[in-house]
Amino acid sequence: MKILFVGDVYNELGQKAFDKYFLNVKNEYKPNFIIVNGENIEKGNGLSEKTYKDYLTRGVNVFTLGNHAFSRPDYKEVLELPNVVRPANYGKNTPGKEYVVINYNGKKIAVINLIGRIFMHDATDNPFTKMDELLESIEADYIVVDFHAEATSEKYALAHYLDGRVSAIIGTHTHVPTADNIVLPKGTLYISDVGMTGAKYGIIGGDVSQGIRKFLSGVPERVKPQKESLLQFNACFLDLEMKKIERINIFE
Repeated sequence: MKILFVGDVYNELGQKAFDKYFLNVKNEYKPNFIIVNGENIEKGNGLSEKTYKDYLTRGVNVFTLGNHAFSRPDYKEVLELPNVVRPANYGKNTPGKEYVVINYNGKKIAVINLIGRIFMHDATDNPFTKMDELLESIEADYIVVDFHAEATSEKYALAHYLDGRVSAIIGTHTHVPTADNIVLPKGTLYISDVGMTGAKYGIIGGDVSQGIRKFLSGVPERVKPQKESLLQFNACFLDLEMKKIERINIFE
């Protein structure tokens, strides 16, 4: 089973980078299954039904989300779409699906989304014990986890905790691609962060002048997207049978 995972598509420039590079990457790697982290696609805040339907026509199978899963006014409708998962450890009364299981040529692929707790602001359940709970009920040939978290230590701890119990753990959220794509001792594929798709010269996608101003003044501001920039496209390619994980990093 070959899977392409595209990192956080951020805002309008993220969509532009996706439009420019996705098809070429898809044709080169020929994945069986495609996952996109879509929590930043629409103005940096969540996923829309329009983009969801558009990307499905291009071959995307599942969207994962993150801390902006509930930022849009239409989030309840979006979370009801069949191939969208929100972080499972937000709690049982939260709208949306904790995971999806997709059939591909007789094989079942489960996609789970989790959110970290270190340096994150939402009150969430423990992702470690939540995974224990989910793994008791999920029946699938392959399990891929998008761990949307800030702290690398938390990501590595979860990776080792789940090593041999899931097929792959892909880190998202920091928007900066890491170079630690590895196969863990018991066979789970791992990378701390796949990176973002969007502005090359933004501050993790945000406006450069605003980002600098926040650090100079100490005054918090809501992040505004970088409007003009060269582009970057970050993804990873997983071969679950051959136990290979490859980074795909395109910087203009």
